[in-house]
Amino acid sequence: MNENKIRHEIVSSNLDIEVRFYLSEDSGSYVAPHWHNSLELVYMMEGSMITQFENNVRQTLRPGEFSVVNPRVIHSVTSQKDKALVLLIPGALLEKYIPAHDFLEFHVDMHPENPVEVTWLERVKKIFTDMYIVYDVRPDAYLLKFNSLLYDLLYTLVHSHSIRLTDKAVHQRNRAINKVKDIMRYVECHHSEKIVVEDVAAHFGYNPDYLSRLFKKQLGLTVIQYLYEIRLHKVVRDLQETDRSIGEILEDHGCTNYKHTMQLFKERYHCTPKEKRREFKGNAE
Repeated sequence: MNENKIRHEIVSSNLDIEVRFYLSEDSGSYVAPHWHNSLELVYMMEGSMITQFENNVRQTLRPGEFSVVNPRVIHSVTSQKDKALVLLIPGALLEKYIPAHDFLEFHVDMHPENPVEVTWLERVKKIFTDMYIVYDVRPDAYLLKFNSLLYDLLYTLVHSHSIRLTDKAVHQRNRAINKVKDIMRYVECHHSEKIVVEDVAAHFGYNPDYLSRLFKKQLGLTVIQYLYEIRLHKVVRDLQETDRSIGEILEDHGCTNYKHTMQLFKERYHCTPKEKRREFKGNAE
């Protein structure tokens, strides 16, 4: 994830293919609310992962299950110790092969009752795992096979795992998301300063109650909760990448309430900043 832009994840493709495709092994982490222009598919092999969407909708992913995150959808991720296949299909590729993708909402029902839908789900799983085998082994002319599987996957998603949205629904969704993204950018840019909801609302010309409802609906967090997610993320980054004192790092990122910051840090990372830095140094050795 781009460290300097926590809200907007910039996804780069693998050098030899048009998508980002990799095996993720996570010992346990949290990714604050963010979005990307790619369609993201995650196939859980071991462990579990919780993805939170707007309206506090949570999706728990277990072994053998898929998660689909549509482009530009704000979401956060909490992972336990897990292993998963991750595929990110860039917006440019979607635009190239699915011009109307903005009006499609992709989804995968992990527990279908209809026999036809069961068959569709098993097909997606097989295509996905075959893609990994081909890309991992890389036999002669592997790109031909990988790309044919990728296009087959896209075709299957479009025709079996998507719903078409109305112009009005797309407009309303994009308008709300764009408002929240602007607020997220503002909060991140000013995260080291003292921020209150009233000041943020005044900056955008919103009523404070309206801004709070809009933000909570899209992220499942209050503005102040999101502010501290940004602060903690940047504190952890500096603990890993610098030798500056913990006090300096906290102060630089607006964490002037030491007791409250320590409480939030322990809730999020299950350790103190000092212990987190020690963990980073141990992993680097």
